[in-house]
Amino acid sequence: MHSLKLNQMSLDDIRSLETDLSAQYDELRSEEFGLDLTRGKPSPDQLALSDELDRSVGEDYVLTDGTDVRNYGVIDGIPEARRLGAKLLGVQKEEVLAWGNASLTLMYQYLLNAWLNGPLGSNTAWRLESHDLKFLCIVPGYDRHFTITENLGFQMINVAMQIDGPNMDEIEELISKDPSIKGIWCVPKHQNPTGYTFSEKTVGRFARLAKMAGPGFRIMWDNAYAVHDLYADAPPLPNIMNYCRNENTENSVAIFGSTSKITRAGSGIAFFASSPENLATFRKHLSVQTIGPDKLNQLRHIRFLKDLDGIMKHMDRHAEILRPKFEKVLKHLDQNLRDIAT
Repeated sequence: MHSLKLNQMSLDDIRSLETDLSAQYDELRSEEFGLDLTRGKPSPDQLALSDELDRSVGEDYVLTDGTDVRNYGVIDGIPEARRLGAKLLGVQKEEVLAWGNASLTLMYQYLLNAWLNGPLGSNTAWRLESHDLKFLCIVPGYDRHFTITENLGFQMINVAMQIDGPNMDEIEELISKDPSIKGIWCVPKHQNPTGYTFSEKTVGRFARLAKMAGPGFRIMWDNAYAVHDLYADAPPLPNIMNYCRNENTENSVAIFGSTSKITRAGSGIAFFASSPENLATFRKHLSVQTIGPDKLNQLRHIRFLKDLDGIMKHMDRHAEILRPKFEKVLKHLDQNLRDIAT
């Protein structure tokens, strides 16, 4: 590798380096590696960690309260799954629904319902307020969040991400001046794609946003990586619901999570947590769409994972697979790109 940095190299040096790197690239391509670099897609080894899921139920389909999971009903999800979701997201059982296989679906349904029917009843429907509704989007951020917002017709306003969370001064100024801003997207822990986790100060300021915003403002708190730490010293995420309780702003936060990167991708349990008032409104319209979620899938997860301690032990096994891969990539990037970094 060339020992000079790019800004110290002549044009001929840069051309020579390009030739060398192109030759190395062509050599690697000739080896026909079958690498799947899809972001967020678990490897077969990770998926295999959950193979016992398929054998965890056996022939016992009845819950302790007598519910047969093979039948209709239980719109909120089975109690055992709600308790697990509450532990995962740091809320009370009464504040969480255990639902289908994707939290992204719940996010879309929640925002659509808030626009069409209102987050707290028909008189709070966003569609009644303005035809020019806006949403704050932390950038860089998660493309699927932005796709939902665009699909529902919101004007998206960018807010810059910083090392301790988004620019809160900018957020507070924007929402205090414009009541047509109806919410903000967040990945508060191991944020896409920076990896940053919101600080305690940032979470405290989020809990106060509803006092500055227009009616029906919602924080879309996508805690997708709640237990996805590679190292034991990963920074903790302060509990947004506890901060909101202290500010009496529980209605302003909608928390989402799932087991999609814990057990099976696309075959896990999705969770939605919020205030009892928010849940009551959402549940009413959810019950129009379906009789209930896949309770058998929820039961097999409960019997496989058992509790939060079981989840953490399972995630340790994920980390054992992933950690060496990250360390190897970082090692080679440092060794081979340090000298040409600008």
